[in-house]
Amino acid sequence: MNPFHLIALAISLAVLSLTTTADRATAAEAPAETISKDDESFFEAKIRPLLIEHCYECHSRETGESSGDLFLDDAASTQRGGTLGPALIAGDPQNSLIMKAVRYDDSELQMPPEGKLDDSEIDLLEQWIRRGAPDPRSAPHGTDPSGPDKISPMEIDPRSHWAFNVPLPSQTTTPGDESDRDLIDTIARQAADAAGIAISPPCDDEQLIRRLYHDLTGLPPNLDQIKTYCESDQIDKRERLIDQLLASPAYAERFARHWMDIARYADTVGYALAGKERRLEGSERYRDWLIKAFASDIPYDEMIRLQIAGDRLDPDNKAGNLDAMGFLTIGRRFLNRFDTIDDRIDVITRGLLGMTVACARCHDHKFDPIPTKDYYSLLGIIDSSEQPNEGASPLMMVDKESPADSKVFVRGQPHNRGEVAPRQFLTALRQPDEPRFNDGSGRLELAQRIASADNPLVARVYVNRIWTNLIGRPFVDSASDFGVRTTAPPLVELLDELAVDFSSDWSVKRLIRRITNSRLYAQSAEAGDADALQADPENRLAARGNRRRRDFESLRDSILAVSGQLDRRVGGAPVEIHLGSPSPRRTLYAMIDRQNLPSLFRTFDFASPDAHTPKRFFTTVPQQALFLMNHPQIGTLAESIATQSEPSSVDHQIQVQQLFNRILSRAPSQIELEECVAFLSQTARSRQPPFDSRRAWQYGTSPANPESRVETFRPLPVFTGSSWQDGPEIPADTELRYASIGVENGHPGPRHAVVRRWTAPADGRVTISGMVGHRNEQGDGVELAIWVGGERVWRENQKSNNRPFNQIHGDIQAGQTVDFVVSPRESDNSDSFYLRCQISLAGSDGEFYEGDSQSDFAGPQTDEASESLDRLAQLAQTLMLSNEFIFVD
Repeated sequence: MNPFHLIALAISLAVLSLTTTADRATAAEAPAETISKDDESFFEAKIRPLLIEHCYECHSRETGESSGDLFLDDAASTQRGGTLGPALIAGDPQNSLIMKAVRYDDSELQMPPEGKLDDSEIDLLEQWIRRGAPDPRSAPHGTDPSGPDKISPMEIDPRSHWAFNVPLPSQTTTPGDESDRDLIDTIARQAADAAGIAISPPCDDEQLIRRLYHDLTGLPPNLDQIKTYCESDQIDKRERLIDQLLASPAYAERFARHWMDIARYADTVGYALAGKERRLEGSERYRDWLIKAFASDIPYDEMIRLQIAGDRLDPDNKAGNLDAMGFLTIGRRFLNRFDTIDDRIDVITRGLLGMTVACARCHDHKFDPIPTKDYYSLLGIIDSSEQPNEGASPLMMVDKESPADSKVFVRGQPHNRGEVAPRQFLTALRQPDEPRFNDGSGRLELAQRIASADNPLVARVYVNRIWTNLIGRPFVDSASDFGVRTTAPPLVELLDELAVDFSSDWSVKRLIRRITNSRLYAQSAEAGDADALQADPENRLAARGNRRRRDFESLRDSILAVSGQLDRRVGGAPVEIHLGSPSPRRTLYAMIDRQNLPSLFRTFDFASPDAHTPKRFFTTVPQQALFLMNHPQIGTLAESIATQSEPSSVDHQIQVQQLFNRILSRAPSQIELEECVAFLSQTARSRQPPFDSRRAWQYGTSPANPESRVETFRPLPVFTGSSWQDGPEIPADTELRYASIGVENGHPGPRHAVVRRWTAPADGRVTISGMVGHRNEQGDGVELAIWVGGERVWRENQKSNNRPFNQIHGDIQAGQTVDFVVSPRESDNSDSFYLRCQISLAGSDGEFYEGDSQSDFAGPQTDEASESLDRLAQLAQTLMLSNEFIFVD
């Protein structure tokens, strides 16, 4: 949750408080009144789940957060409120501050800050308070309900925390087992032996080459490559293969994408006011620089210096290193420049140091020895830098002519300045007599201080990331938080051994060679014995391999590779990959629109481009299988594989063998062969194309009028890949100007409404829900009207707010439309809006039809996309859907 809103809540609590400190103490100590069963049931069923979902993240002991010193996870703390006043007055919702916050009555006090609660949820809170706020919860055992712990993390000696001490090489001298190939194997073996856990045997050569190709290139090996490796009797064949893969462009692309997660890469700035260009000029130059850096094995310390201070090291961009500064400038551009600086501080400190310095923006860090002055020391450095209007790279930053220290913003408020924070390194990592930064803005000195072998964090943090990429499980789970709450991992000796070795020359390729050449890397994913899984279910001692599924990029690229469609060109402009026809470019080159990220990316757990991503999460949801089964891209690629196989006149056995060889890189078993031949021998049944909800939508405009009626629907003619609009550029050189419709956003024209139109496929009754929002303080807002079959069923103006709409019903006939009409008001200035809508049609034919404006959003649709696949293409698609293809182990 946004710390500024939380501080505003705490201040408002103080202003509106009518109780004295003594009164509050008495109230906190008073015994809880007896709660009726009805009241307790009401709280448990309605209120507790609401508080957990919307409040506990920033106001509970479980998460360790008490923003504004306000806990909402027990009755006494909730009644008492923050240290500056009560959050609610039992029996009086009208004067309870929590109600003022959730109603968004005050623009300076809005809770939760990420979006207004539904009206039904607000009503529940009001009912609860009117009933006297009955609350059966007690403070957790061992906590003081009268207030939070007052021990300051500023008193912590950094030397007492393992991660704040320089790593030392392993002192292990005991000879390892004969199967150990490296000291790291011996360290891990001894840890497993001490825990009584059996080590897994090595995997076979076929599994090892598949693992190496996936980890180092993100692509599958073909059948010939597997045979060559497995049949080789060379003693050093693994080392040779690793070197071959590390020399390939695919390796550099793979590890560039890993780094792009850290750098919150995107090709757009995010939200922009009307008329402002959203495309980040030159964004692809940073991505291409990363590919070049990993390909040439630029030392990691040099990579850090170039990404933070490339203007000082390559000022004329002769080596192209100014593009490296995209690490700082590729992030979201906020309307408040201090939010943009905050984003840059966060990517530097969490991304490179594993320290959550951004948590000290409004107050001293709650857990780590990071005073607020540390945050503003870094803010002074970034604020003393700027992006020139013209320069050798659109991504570069330079020092301002007059760099200056920043003052601390008291409680994070820019207009409430405190003491000066000198530009210098972090308190926990600098020496007491270490001089402050004086060279220009201080960015070069900061980069040098971060990229130092004396820095205890930088090598550990990156080794932990590389280990995760290769092994599948990190040493330290909180990959971007090595603070004092992070205990030393079980294999800390192994982590430190790798970190010390890495910092001797900072070669990423050498680090990868060492790990992939080890016994640990080649372990089978099968447990060593029946007790190993129970003894170490999370595999924290690395006694076995980790089963892994292909990430989004690897899965999509692998499908392109086996279909023969993969374009292996390196670098270039970003491309749209979510449309009906497949793009042959690697997923690395996808257009990443952080404001309107296509649902395809979210479905497959893509890293959020809004902020630094410590690690990817892997979910299993129906939408993943539905995409692989139903999306026209997959059908097109399956047909491509089928057409490259033998014609249907030949023996089906040959076709099956070819498909298995091409897709799974192996021959089919006898049972598989027989079943697949039987499948191909059947005639594919013709069928009526299913309802395609994407085709039900149209995107257009209509002249604005007092009734908000669609008088003349005119489709928008241009689809840019992320937006329907009247021309290739915004504003268009027509009367529609900024009129546009995106996935969840849009903008009306000066005198035209924009219309999302859904055509009913059958007679029946529709149910409509969604949310409309106008998220700009400027302008006079927009109006949304919803029409069902020619009847207006909902209409409301929105300005600087979000408004849900639920359970709107209407009767409709096949061919009639549901229109979502967003009109300008007096002015179309700052009329960018948010709109998400869902339609459910209960057809009189007994069928149900669904429409979702976000997941259905698409470009022009072609008739070919809905044609049925023949049996050979269906088999190809089935093999690409198999666990064997989707999983690496």
